Amino acid sequence: MEAIWYKSELADEIIKNNDIFNQTQSIIADVVSGKLDITVLVENMAGVLTSKEVEDRERGMRFFTKVLKEIPADYLTEMQIKFISKFYVDRLKDNHRVIPAVLEGYLSVIDMKHYNVQSSGEYLTALFREVACQSQVRQDRYNIYLTIQKLFIKNVEYMKTLGPDFVYGFISSMDGERDPRNLLFLFNFLPNFLSNIPLGHLVEEMFEVISCYYPIDFHPSPDDPAAVSRNDLAAVLCPCLCAIPEFAEHCLVLLIEKLDSNLRVAKIDSLMLLAASCKTFKYESYGPFLKALWSSLHRELTHKTDEELKLVAHDALSALVSKLSTKAETDQSFENFVKGILISMQSAIAESLTVIQFMEAIKILLTAANTSKQSCILIIKAMIPAILAYYEFKPLVKLQISCLDVLGDMYEMADHWEVLGEMEKEVNEIPQLCLTAVSERAKDYQVSGFKTLIRVKNVLHIDLVLPFVEILIYNIQQSQDSELLSVCVETVHAIARKYPELIMTLVVKGKCDLENLTQDKTALQKRLDLLSNLASIDDFTKIIIEEMLKVITTNDEEASKVVKALSGSISNISLYTEEKVAQIESDHGLISSIMEWLLKSILDESHESLNHGCTLISNTICSLPPEKQSSILSKHSKAILEKCDSNEMYFLILECLYRSTSPTIYDTNFKDIMGLALKLALNSDNQLLRTKACCMVAHFLNKAQSGPNFEILNEVLKSYLTSCSRDNVNILPRLIELYGWITKALILRGNDLFQFWLSKIMISISTSECSVEASEAIKIIMTDSEDCLNTRHHCRTSLLYRQRMFQTFVTLTEKLGPPNTDSEEAYYLSWGYVLEKTPKSILNSQINKVSPLVVDALVYDNKELLKVMLDVLIHFVQSKNITVGHSLQTILPRLINLTTYVKCMDVRIKSLQCLYEIANSYQTRLLLPHKQDILIDLAPSLDDKKRLVRNVAVKARTRWYLVGAPGESKED
Repeated sequence: MEAIWYKSELADEIIKNNDIFNQTQSIIADVVSGKLDITVLVENMAGVLTSKEVEDRERGMRFFTKVLKEIPADYLTEMQIKFISKFYVDRLKDNHRVIPAVLEGYLSVIDMKHYNVQSSGEYLTALFREVACQSQVRQDRYNIYLTIQKLFIKNVEYMKTLGPDFVYGFISSMDGERDPRNLLFLFNFLPNFLSNIPLGHLVEEMFEVISCYYPIDFHPSPDDPAAVSRNDLAAVLCPCLCAIPEFAEHCLVLLIEKLDSNLRVAKIDSLMLLAASCKTFKYESYGPFLKALWSSLHRELTHKTDEELKLVAHDALSALVSKLSTKAETDQSFENFVKGILISMQSAIAESLTVIQFMEAIKILLTAANTSKQSCILIIKAMIPAILAYYEFKPLVKLQISCLDVLGDMYEMADHWEVLGEMEKEVNEIPQLCLTAVSERAKDYQVSGFKTLIRVKNVLHIDLVLPFVEILIYNIQQSQDSELLSVCVETVHAIARKYPELIMTLVVKGKCDLENLTQDKTALQKRLDLLSNLASIDDFTKIIIEEMLKVITTNDEEASKVVKALSGSISNISLYTEEKVAQIESDHGLISSIMEWLLKSILDESHESLNHGCTLISNTICSLPPEKQSSILSKHSKAILEKCDSNEMYFLILECLYRSTSPTIYDTNFKDIMGLALKLALNSDNQLLRTKACCMVAHFLNKAQSGPNFEILNEVLKSYLTSCSRDNVNILPRLIELYGWITKALILRGNDLFQFWLSKIMISISTSECSVEASEAIKIIMTDSEDCLNTRHHCRTSLLYRQRMFQTFVTLTEKLGPPNTDSEEAYYLSWGYVLEKTPKSILNSQINKVSPLVVDALVYDNKELLKVMLDVLIHFVQSKNITVGHSLQTILPRLINLTTYVKCMDVRIKSLQCLYEIANSYQTRLLLPHKQDILIDLAPSLDDKKRLVRNVAVKARTRWYLVGAPGESKED
């Protein structure tokens, strides 16, 4: 029996029977197989397409559109598509109820492989003539915009030929659009459209249609699950307003007008628009507006409180000066504009009485200077002499120190733009001012002077080296201030790179007397620190390292100080690269010398001295290639293992040898060392040895290659723990500490076995006997360690391990249930260690579980726990979390109590900050029992933290007493 779609009765079937819509796939199958021509199908639908009833014609078009959407895009021929296209053009003249199906169907026509875009001209003409776009529903308007975009993408050159009528039609179609999703689509499409389609005499009309939305004033519905935000729309509208140079005059007039308004969002949007416009508008477009632009920019750049506004204004100024500088050689406008900025800011600097006022003007100048080579020359060349003069005439310490910092900034900027040669006279004056500063006795002057000298060391004249060295060496020998000592050593290092021969004579062989290194005991450690620092410079390496190793190998009584100095400097990767350390080991046998000293001193030296030696060996080994590491291990391991049998302290040497080995290293000693480490971790009475042994176990488990190596070590672990005696009363706390290191090692390498060991710790948290030790094990897992399980020691690490730890911790706590009453504090402290290191974005996903814990923990007398929980609570409050809002009746009394917590200033500060944030975020009126100052007797001394507490308290009380709930009077 012949199917209905082969007959003219198809029209009646479409009108009367909804089931026919479910048979379109069968129709398509017949069309694709060649049994049914698409034109015959249209003819058979004539009755429904030409029916007098609008409803029938609508059903007919929906049916045919459905067929087109489902038919393969590459099946229809160009002639067939042309026929269908004309048919859809004709349908545009039909009743408005038919139009949606026509719009949807033509989108499918455009997607056909053999569609000829030249058929679109007729369609677009009819569309703009017959269909009032803004009278259609949102989806239909979107289909019109999408049609234009698809045609544009298919053949932009043809679209250009459609001329002003097409442009006018497009303008008319989007004029008055209000739906945010449609606007988002249009604003994303328009920049590409505008930059390719000539607007002719319609420039102003197009700009007016776009600019009527500026600035965006829109707030999405709270019930919209996929809402478009105001910022989303503002971000895509901006490029539309400055898409083409022809918009320049209209755009600049508009943004200046909005910059002068009182609406903050309009100011920010206008500043962003100004910055964006500089990418497309021509240089000459800005000329008539420069005076007005600088006036507006200057006002926003010097805003007293709005930092975001100032930041955006700096971006706009940078973009504008950069644009103007493109014609600096041929047009005077650039120089006039920059000189105008200079005059304004120099006046502001001259009048400044505080560092804030001074730096505000300086930042504006640096922003303008950092936009181009030309602006850098104009501003920096003028400002260096001005700052030098200002230093002399403003004898306020903080202002003079700021001058030194600014001179360093200006020098580095000139160096960046490679224009130091243009201002040689000016920059050469900076080191002299540095010398003036460091000649003062006050530490602040000296630190700033030396730091600036380090930045400008390349223009340091040889005549100034000696006076600087005299001051530097005096400080190194006499000062006890760690910051000043550190910057002095860094300064000598910087000078040595420029004048190595002078420093060799004046410092290494002179003031430090390298050849009689340990005979002068005065400030010996400081001189050694300086020399080990200088040894990183190639010119100094050989002579200094040889002399230092001579002291160590002759077992001089001061050898431990030399080891300490070398360890401290070689640990600094900014001084000693891996290549440099490897070179020193190769040329001077550093490890053998230190090993020799350690073996002689292991039983006599303090733990601190031994640790310096071990750290030095470890940091040297980690810089060596695997084959060199293997050679060193094979040379020393067996002998040290034997010594460990007689004295466990030798394990420290063994541990430092293996701590930093490459993951590719594995030898026959690993199994024995693993067993020894486990034995010491559980049985040694020396806390340092137990910790080092735990770290050794962790390193082996973390770095072992997957497969036999890992399985052997894991089996040693399980076997030892199974067989070890539990008779020792101290064994359980030590086991839990070991579990912490094992868990961390495994989770960092991404091994799921970590969950087994973590569960053991979690069970211990629930028991009062070892709950404190279990919480400390959680701290070990969550906290970074300088000497264990880090990348410098070639350990496997995962950036997301803390997220995984948090998720596993949540799961296990739910599974195990609440803790015993006696172990509740340790339970919450464990949570505190986890929450402290977990990214806040992860906490947001579990806020219903986390927030009750945070609130409950506020009653415990544990300052570490309180600080963490208050930080988390502040985060939740700032994000205006509803769950926290519902708990305010419980939270507020606890916070108020903590404002007088006597054991920790930080707890008092954070509790006050949290109260202030609650008042700010929830518009909550806090009715305190007494209105007198709740900060009385918070701390006995007036230090900086107390002033911070008072500042926060003032803000908080202002908010509590003056900002009530909506509709609440101040007297309530």
